[in-house]
Amino acid sequence: MTPSHHLFAVSCLLLAQGASAAEAADERWVEIASTDKAQWLGKKGSGNVANLGKQKGNAYSYVYQVSNKKDKTFEYKQLFVELTSCKKGYGYVYYNSMEGEFLGKDAFVRFGATVADALGSMACTSWDQKTGKPSRADQGDTWEVVASAVETGNKYALKTDTVRTTVYNKKPSVAVLYSYEDVKNNTVSYGEYVFPLADCKRGFGVAYSLNFDGEQLYKTDLALDGDSVLSATISALCAKV
Repeated sequence: MTPSHHLFAVSCLLLAQGASAAEAADERWVEIASTDKAQWLGKKGSGNVANLGKQKGNAYSYVYQVSNKKDKTFEYKQLFVELTSCKKGYGYVYYNSMEGEFLGKDAFVRFGATVADALGSMACTSWDQKTGKPSRADQGDTWEVVASAVETGNKYALKTDTVRTTVYNKKPSVAVLYSYEDVKNNTVSYGEYVFPLADCKRGFGVAYSLNFDGEQLYKTDLALDGDSVLSATISALCAKV
């Protein structure tokens, strides 16, 4: 079963410590996330600093179990999170087989409310416990819903503590982390919006959506203060600079 961006109920304990011999087998696993279809558990004692890609000691990894509630089947995989992602608060969760075969990745936001968020945040919290130093503090709810679709109720939100100036396509720009909530399917997806500062001032331009690797997902012509959801979203972003 593939980890998803479904919202979840979570009980966050840590994975760095080992389980004592007196513990029952089911106490050697920590529930990380649960939906109506599946449950994700981390194996206590499996967490450690690991190598990702060609770099050494640049990630935190642990073993997890996914139980399918309907079929009563189980899967076991290993995941990795880059330590830099723990510090900045968002990035990717990478999934490997036990033989080290890359299986895929999911965007995650630390302290967020999706399955991928929980899996990634668990790695970061366990790393913090191992080092004794918090890599990033929970700032509470910094998401601001800025636009909603009338017919579907789908919502766009900006993470206000990630608003920053940057340079994109050689133009001074403003960037922010955004989330898109699909209300019907109960899912959340993430990306970054970038909009030129000059376009904020003149009131129209091109908005760019990027993934967490900085790759362009799409670009859209728009005017600020329009009736579209994206116009409302970028207008809210420009209002913050």
